Amino acid sequence: MKDWEYDEIFEVINEDYNEYLTLNRGYRYAIARTSDEYINLGRIEDFIVDTAIGEILITHDKVFIGYVEGIPKRLGMFNPKEAEGELTEEEIKDLLQRINRVIDGLKNAEIDYNPSAEKS
Repeated sequence: MKDWEYDEIFEVINEDYNEYLTLNRGYRYAIARTSDEYINLGRIEDFIVDTAIGEILITHDKVFIGYVEGIPKRLGMFNPKEAEGELTEEEIKDLLQRINRVIDGLKNAEIDYNPSAEKS
């Protein structure tokens, strides 16, 4: 993780999401736009991004099925050994806890089948 600090990714994603919410186009637009901004940062970074996005999503009443299916699938591939040297032991432990919370939260989320990111 040469360009980002662990906590920095969570902070910037939450900041951007909240900024996109102010555009008054709805939370689906805000989450789609935020997700799009931070794809393909790096192998470990992408797990952190999915976790941060997932943490936001599990606060919503409904979650688009693409996220409900995709994020847990990708997070399930996280291997803590791969993160050694890029994250501290504490960060790995924190990320694992967050990943588990996101997977459980999305498993229990009410599914939204509307693919539109615009307000409905």
